[in-house]
Amino acid sequence: MNIDPHVSIIIPARNEEAVIGSCLDSLIHLDFPRERFEVILVDNGSSDRTLEVARARSESLHLTILQKSGVRISALRNLGASHSRGRVLAFLDADCLAPSNWLTRGTHVISQPGVGVAGAHYRIPEDSSWVAQAWYGDEVAEKQGPIPWVPGGDLMMARAIFDEVGGFDATIQTNEDCELCDRVREAGYQVIGDPLIAVTHLGTPQTLGGFYRKVVWHATDAVRVFRNKLPRITNVRPLLFGLYTLLCLVGVAAGLGWIVLRQTWAVLAISAVLLVLPSLLLSARLCARRKKWAQLLPLTVLHVAYGLARGRALLGAGTR
Repeated sequence: MNIDPHVSIIIPARNEEAVIGSCLDSLIHLDFPRERFEVILVDNGSSDRTLEVARARSESLHLTILQKSGVRISALRNLGASHSRGRVLAFLDADCLAPSNWLTRGTHVISQPGVGVAGAHYRIPEDSSWVAQAWYGDEVAEKQGPIPWVPGGDLMMARAIFDEVGGFDATIQTNEDCELCDRVREAGYQVIGDPLIAVTHLGTPQTLGGFYRKVVWHATDAVRVFRNKLPRITNVRPLLFGLYTLLCLVGVAAGLGWIVLRQTWAVLAISAVLLVLPSLLLSARLCARRKKWAQLLPLTVLHVAYGLARGRALLGAGTR
């Protein structure tokens, strides 16, 4: 069936057998007219049943499957955009579930004057752990209206603006969504967060270890993006927090040595307090704003883990 889609939904994927079916099923149940959108799945060399599961939905969706191996997620999204026909590009990740009004609401928001990007930070699954609830549970409500960026797994924009700013930067591995939104804002457009566009992220970290690894991964190219975008890029505070954490760890190491040499715990104690204190203060501020003081300890633990992960990413930046 030939269609003239208004929206092209672009989904990058690699070995997403466990979630791609649920993702596509959520698109089948959109309240947007089926003939008004197409779905483009761009596969990065999956070795599992991702493509088989996706093709099983081809009778219910106007689905196109593209394949390109060994590239970054930005290149997958750009490839999907280059093969799309819609006047609106809607980027969705394979481990995300779209609400039924996703396209209806999203296309309305980006049609407003001056809006370049619309999207939302992720909702968490209903059965999420304390890690996900404390760190991610309030993001949708807190990050709305004009904001610096939205994640690439829930991002909509007009094709004309996508082409104007040059699409995603295919040379970076992470931070590509933040970097794109920064260029959109530099071009004079707003980035709008709207809770009604929020998708459920099945890949939300549920353990402390998973959270730490996720932050390290997201920070992989943060230093490079920051260097290229001085002074406008929005990730300076996380970088400084990571640097501060590294300095505190140096103090902790020095304190351990001081115990051996001088039999005094003062340096270690001071360094440990300095390591934890900013996390405690940041967590207290969040708890006061959210009126959820029961989250104070979980958020403090997560802020410390966040600082450690950012510091770990900074150490790795010198090797790239």
